[in-house]
Amino acid sequence: MSTENINSILVADLGNVHTRLVLIDLVEGQYRLIASARARTTAEPPLGKVALGLEHAVQSLTNLIGREILSRDGENLFITPESGGHGIDMFLATGSAGRPMRVFMVGLTSEVSIPSGQRVLAGSYITLTDMLSPDDFRSEEEQINAILSGEPDMILIVGGTDNGADDILLELVHKVARALSLIRHGVMPSVLFAGNKTLRPQVKALLEEYTNVFFAKNVRTSYEEESVLPAQVELAVMYDEYRTKSPGGFAEVGRYSMVGVVPTTQGYISAMRYLNELPQKGIGPLCIDVGSANSTILGGAHKELHYIIRTDLGVGHNAVNALNAVQYENVTRWLPFDITADALRDYMHNKQLRPTAVPGSTEDLMIEQALAREIVRMMFNQAREAWDLGEGELLPNFQPIIAAGAILTEAQHPGVSAMLLLDALQPTGLVELRLDPHNLISSLGVVAYLKPVATVQAMETGGLISLGTAFCPLGHVRQGRDAMVVQIKQQGAATINHTVRGGEIWMAPLLPGLMVDVTVKLRHGLRIDGKRRIKRRVITGAAGLIFDARGRPLVLPRPKDRAMRYLDWQMAMMGRERRVKAADVSAAEEEPLPDLESLVPELDDIQGRR
Repeated sequence: MSTENINSILVADLGNVHTRLVLIDLVEGQYRLIASARARTTAEPPLGKVALGLEHAVQSLTNLIGREILSRDGENLFITPESGGHGIDMFLATGSAGRPMRVFMVGLTSEVSIPSGQRVLAGSYITLTDMLSPDDFRSEEEQINAILSGEPDMILIVGGTDNGADDILLELVHKVARALSLIRHGVMPSVLFAGNKTLRPQVKALLEEYTNVFFAKNVRTSYEEESVLPAQVELAVMYDEYRTKSPGGFAEVGRYSMVGVVPTTQGYISAMRYLNELPQKGIGPLCIDVGSANSTILGGAHKELHYIIRTDLGVGHNAVNALNAVQYENVTRWLPFDITADALRDYMHNKQLRPTAVPGSTEDLMIEQALAREIVRMMFNQAREAWDLGEGELLPNFQPIIAAGAILTEAQHPGVSAMLLLDALQPTGLVELRLDPHNLISSLGVVAYLKPVATVQAMETGGLISLGTAFCPLGHVRQGRDAMVVQIKQQGAATINHTVRGGEIWMAPLLPGLMVDVTVKLRHGLRIDGKRRIKRRVITGAAGLIFDARGRPLVLPRPKDRAMRYLDWQMAMMGRERRVKAADVSAAEEEPLPDLESLVPELDDIQGRR
C-alpha cells in the first residue's frame, strides 16, 4: 500500500497494564508528536477484549484535543482517511500484553548455532522451554519428552552452514518429527527453520505432515558470518499470528493495524537502530524499559545494537519471579525502613495477584522502586557479559540513557526518576538522562516500517522528556567533606554557587530548557573524564542539573545509617532539604526525620496517572 499521502498516524502500544496511544501528524511540513493518551488494558478476564481498552484510550485522546477518531458506522473502528481535522490516515499497533510465546530450540552446535538462535529469539517476547543439540546426553525418550513437556508454541531449528554437512541436523529434525507425531490434543507448535538452506526440502517433507513449517535465511551462512535479522522478521510474523490466536481479542486490533500487532521490542529495536546511527557523544544510546511483566534493555555500542528481553522480570505480573531472581537482601538495601523477608515476599505475591493496583503508601512505592533498581542492575550485568563490555561495576559511556515503564517514568518527582537510574546503573562522567513516558520510541520504531521520514522528524522534534545532565565523578570522598564546588551561570539570572559534600546528591533548582555554563571543581581523589576541573555548557531538564558526589563505585550506607541518608537523597532530588543546626553536627542533634508520607505529596497524582 502506498504511504505517500499519509499525514496522521495513530500508534497504540498494548501493554499488560496500560494501552498507550501517540498521535503523530504533519505540522508545517514536519511530522510531530501531537498528543498522547492511555487507558487500562482490557485483555484479561472478565473483559477479555483488548479493543475496549483501545477505544477508551482513543476517547481520552479525543477529549484531550477535540479530534474525533472513532468511527460511528459500526464497521470500522477509526475514521479513515483524515478529513476536516478528524480521523487518521494510518493506524499501527505494538504489544507486549499476554503470555509470552513458548519456544523450543534445536541447534547443531552449542558453541555457534545455539547462541545465534538465542539472538534470534532476543527480539520478541519469548519463553525458552528447552534446547536440543547433538551434545545433549539425555536419552532419545527424554529428549522427546523435553520437547513435549514444555508445550511450545513454536520450534526454532538453526544450524549448519549453507551447503555444509547435513546428517546430524537432519537427525535432530527426525526427533522433532517423532515428538510432533505424539501430539494428539492441544496446540501443535509451528516450526521455523533458519539453518542450512539445502536441507529445506527434507525438513519440509519430514514436518509438514504435522504442522506449518516456515523458512528464513540461514542465521549462519558461513562459520564467520551471522545474520539474525531475516529470522527475527519471520519470527515477528509468527508472533503476530500467535498473538491473534491468543485470548484477549488481539486479532480484532491486528485487523485495523497495517502491520498487525508487532512486538513492542521490535519497535524499540527499529528506533534504536536509527538512534545508534546518529552522531554520538559516547559509545551509543542505552534504553531501559521495566514493565509489569517484561523488562528490556537495548544498547548501542560503537554502532552495533544489542538487546536483551526478560519475560520473567517485572514489577507487577512477574513481581515474585523478579524478587526470586534479584534476592531479598539486594532489594532491602535500597529501603530506609526494615522489612522481613516474609513481609516482602507477601507484598510481591499480592502485587502479582493485583498487578494493576497502585502503591497504597510511600513504603509500598519505595519497595517497587527498589525492585526496579535491582531489575535494571541485574539486566545490565547480564548485558555486560553478553555484549562484551568488559568487567567491573561501572557503566560504559552510553549517551543518552533513556528510561521507559511507569515505575521509572512516573516517580514522585523527575529528580527521583533520575536517581533511580543513577542508583541502578552508576554512570560516570557527564551523562544525559531522558524519560519516555509515552512509549514513543517503540511507536516511532514501528512507524519506520512504513513511513521512515515520520520517525526521523518526530524523533528530532522532541517527545522524550529530558531530565538534564548528571555530573558523576569517579572516585570517593569521605562522608561530609567538600567534594564538588559547583558554579552555574545563567543568562539574565543570578549565578548559583553550591558545594556538594561527599555522600550527597544535589539537584540544582533550574527550570528546564535553559542553556547554562557549569564549572565544577573536584576534590582530590575525584575525576570527571580524568580531570579535577571541568567547564561545560549544557541544557537543563525536568530535574534541572544533577551533581552526584556519592562515589563511584557507589557505596551504600550501613543499615543503621540508611534511614537518614536515603531520606536525605530523596528530599534533595525532590528539591527539598532537611535542615541541620550546623554543618558538622551528629545525627542526634539533627531535626527529627520527616514522616515518609511527607516525602510523597504527589502520591494521589501518581495513582491518578497510573
